[in-house]
Amino acid sequence: MKKTILCALVLSLTACKSTDVRNIADSVSDIAGIASTGISDGKSGSSSIPTYEHQSQQYSNSSEPFYITENTKMSQERGAIRSIAQEKNPKGMTMVRVLAYHQDSGAAMESTTYFYAVDGNGWLSDEPLTMHRPETMVINSGVYYLKAQSDAGKFYTSGMITLAKGVTNVVSIELQ
Repeated sequence: MKKTILCALVLSLTACKSTDVRNIADSVSDIAGIASTGISDGKSGSSSIPTYEHQSQQYSNSSEPFYITENTKMSQERGAIRSIAQEKNPKGMTMVRVLAYHQDSGAAMESTTYFYAVDGNGWLSDEPLTMHRPETMVINSGVYYLKAQSDAGKFYTSGMITLAKGVTNVVSIELQ
């Protein structure tokens, strides 16, 4: 069995890049590990395969603080981003308008919205673009992490959005 695995490894390495070699070596070692921990003589061997385990407590009544001014992602997103519609605008610029609604009743709400630009590595920008009124704002297209907070009461929304280029992006959010 080991000779077969070794032969397969040698044959696969002849026309591979260094990253391919590493991936193949990891796969072969995983396969060899599975083969060596199999069943022999009706008795099962020890297994190094990870298994799923429940956490001791799956439910919690603690909450994560929501700070709209901090450029951090929430561990659990709040509220919901209903839709992002695109409308043509006469200037042909990328713009955004946020329509906020209460998640439970569907009533329109006024909110403050922060847009944190997301770079290619997934990092959030230090300086957000802020919108304090439900007006249209000029913005660059791309991926943003949105954080919104209602002006009346403690209702929030957070999540990732992608804004299209050259149109007015109308973002409907539900504050929770």
